[in-house]
Amino acid sequence: MIHSTRSMPSGNLDEPVTAAPPSHVPPHAFRFPADYYCAPLTEVRPIFPRWVPIGCGSASAVILVLLFAGGALLTGPRLAQFMDFILGTSLGEVRGMFAPNISAAQKQAFETEVKQMRAALRADRISMQNIQPFLKAMQASIADKKVTSEELERLTKSAHEATAKGKKGG
Repeated sequence: MIHSTRSMPSGNLDEPVTAAPPSHVPPHAFRFPADYYCAPLTEVRPIFPRWVPIGCGSASAVILVLLFAGGALLTGPRLAQFMDFILGTSLGEVRGMFAPNISAAQKQAFETEVKQMRAALRADRISMQNIQPFLKAMQASIADKKVTSEELERLTKSAHEATAKGKKGG
C-alpha cells in the first residue's frame, strides 16, 4: 500500500490520528532563516558582532559632523577663495586646449578679464551666483578638449559680465 497505516485512520473515530515517527534527519550545515527567526533569543547567535552597529553608527555620526563642519567652513569668503583656487587650476588646463587659430589679442583679453574676475572674487566684490555663467561656459568649451575662437570669446564675455555685475546683480 502506498499509505502508512499510522497516518491513516483505522475507521475508529475515537482513535486519534498519529503521524509516523520522523526518521533521523541529519542536521544541516546552516540554519534556515525560518529557524533563525523562530528560535528563542537565547539560541540565536547574532549575525554581526556587537561592535559593528556601534562602530558603523559612530563612523556615520563623525562623517555627518565633518560634512556640516566643512559646509560651515566653506561659507562666505572661504568659498570664494576655494573657487579662486579651482578656477586657477582649471584655467591652466583651458590654456592647453586653445585652438591654433586663436590670436594673441584674444588670449590677452581673456587673461585680463579672468584676472579681474578672480581678483574681484578674492576681494569679495563679486557674488558666487555671478560666476555661474562663466563656469557653465567653461564647461561647455572644454567638453570636446578643444577651445575654439568663438568659445574663447564667449568665455571672455561671461568673465567680463560677472565682474561688471559685482555683488549687486544676480
